[in-house]
Amino acid sequence: MKKLGLYVHIPFCERKCNYCDFYSLVKTSEIEDRYIDALLFEIKSYSAKCKNYEVDSIFIGGGTPSYLKPENIKLIMQEINNTFLLSDDCEITIEANPNSIDKDKALQYKSCGINRISLGIQSLDDNILKAIGRLHNSDEAIEAIRAIREAGISNINADIMFGIPAQNVDNIINTLSRIIKEDVKHISFYSLKLEEGTPMFLMEEKGLINILDDDIEREMYYAGRECMENDGYAQYEISNFSKPNYECRHNIKYWTGGEYIGFGPFAHSCFEDKRYNNISDINLYCENFNNPERYRQLNEVLNKESKIFEYIMLGLRMNKGISINDFNNKFEINFLELYKNQMDKLLKNNLIILDKDTVKLSKKGMDISNYVFEEFL
Repeated sequence: MKKLGLYVHIPFCERKCNYCDFYSLVKTSEIEDRYIDALLFEIKSYSAKCKNYEVDSIFIGGGTPSYLKPENIKLIMQEINNTFLLSDDCEITIEANPNSIDKDKALQYKSCGINRISLGIQSLDDNILKAIGRLHNSDEAIEAIRAIREAGISNINADIMFGIPAQNVDNIINTLSRIIKEDVKHISFYSLKLEEGTPMFLMEEKGLINILDDDIEREMYYAGRECMENDGYAQYEISNFSKPNYECRHNIKYWTGGEYIGFGPFAHSCFEDKRYNNISDINLYCENFNNPERYRQLNEVLNKESKIFEYIMLGLRMNKGISINDFNNKFEINFLELYKNQMDKLLKNNLIILDKDTVKLSKKGMDISNYVFEEFL
């Protein structure tokens, strides 16, 4: 059977963080229940389309999914199980904030099949957490990790952010060292990007905060990478590190061109050679719950050219790179002939590595990966 990933967007937060531009809002009990009804209908609507698929990864993201009533998470998982065939080893992740999860809630998640929890920690410096608008402190973050493990879920990811104003290398190393001592299995390590319209973007425009220089940001990245690799975390993608066999299967599906379906407003899908998304408006989503075509927007029908570029761009994000032989068989084109000029230029500038059948980014290439991708485009 074909493999399929599912993404469920929960657009609720207790309060939006100062850097976040994801679609989310403060919830009420009424809008939560109304939203769940619409969400369950959308999940059920795919029943006839997915008879030949087996779901091997599910990601419940947001927003703050752990801000939902646990019984609603159970309803979502029940509907998914009723609608889709799940593999025996399906990876099922839910995102949580440290201040919105405890052992009891983690036990309830485990009881409905969730086996991986991704914690939005960002930093273990309380001043940094306040500056970016997080609602938890460092002690609560450590307590959340331990509570989840006590509930019997050991596959824990920690989101850690670098490049935050007032942050320095020592701050990054201290945060990572404390996280590593807790034996989390996976660390997502990514740079702050100020998105237009967010509070931090406006603060930077007004000169109230100063974004760090690229050199300082890169120094943080290198130091963090070395810290994690020295403690047995292998980098398998530009921003992701894990203990052996704990790579995030759901994200790997995105990077390897797998099919996935997204549910809820703001959610994106890549299914049956089409890329589409749901509108970012919970009211329109709920009002049109029984007519998905009214809230769904088709972005593109994937042709051979777009599939080739995505295969290269997403594949090169991963440390193992892309297989030339697999590319040649998949697209019936000779990779080294098609991209001879690009390969010569990128190899000359030490931005990629050609190793027998494999093309991958060098460490220098990771720093300017977008430039490498544009060369192939």
